[in-house]
Amino acid sequence: MNNYFLLSAKTPSKQVASAFAPKGIKLNHELIKELEGIHDLPFEFNLFKLTLTKNGLVEDTNLYGLKNIWRDYQPNSLAWPLFSKKMKTIIDDSLTGQEDIDWISARVNGNNEQKIYYIPRFNKSLNVLDMENTMFVEGTDHVIIPTFSISKIINYNLFHIPSSSILSKITHRIYVNETLKMQLLEEKLIGIDFSIAKVV
Repeated sequence: MNNYFLLSAKTPSKQVASAFAPKGIKLNHELIKELEGIHDLPFEFNLFKLTLTKNGLVEDTNLYGLKNIWRDYQPNSLAWPLFSKKMKTIIDDSLTGQEDIDWISARVNGNNEQKIYYIPRFNKSLNVLDMENTMFVEGTDHVIIPTFSISKIINYNLFHIPSSSILSKITHRIYVNETLKMQLLEEKLIGIDFSIAKVV
């Protein structure tokens, strides 16, 4: 049986460039609702250097000293998956066609240049959970610890945790199969990390 993995942004322990949405931007669920049918984000991100100090995180517009400003999985203030064009292409080429995702482009400014990133959006709730072994918040469909059913995920190379909430359309909890994981690693993408998912 192939393994499956949670795909996440890998951030250095002390300093990283993070993409910040404009101040006063709406909350995630409000933004997701407003983006229905839209494929270009109506605002731009700006990179800030985040430094972990004994007094907490310090933000700075000066990116000097950072080794990798542009990461393939760019950390950001919305906690959304913000992928480089290279990463998007690898994912697009691996999809089975049953995942039903599209992409929202996002402009990111930093170091006197602008790059286009991409946010994957799930257009349907995928039936992937083993309901008996998944841990939910009592009385809700909010997943605390997911367990996936191999018979349900076998036809997906990329998937998410289903929910009645609109938040599952754009989510940082994205899972990939072992084949896609190896493709992403072979291309030496910057800023990606994987943790094993529970599958039965």
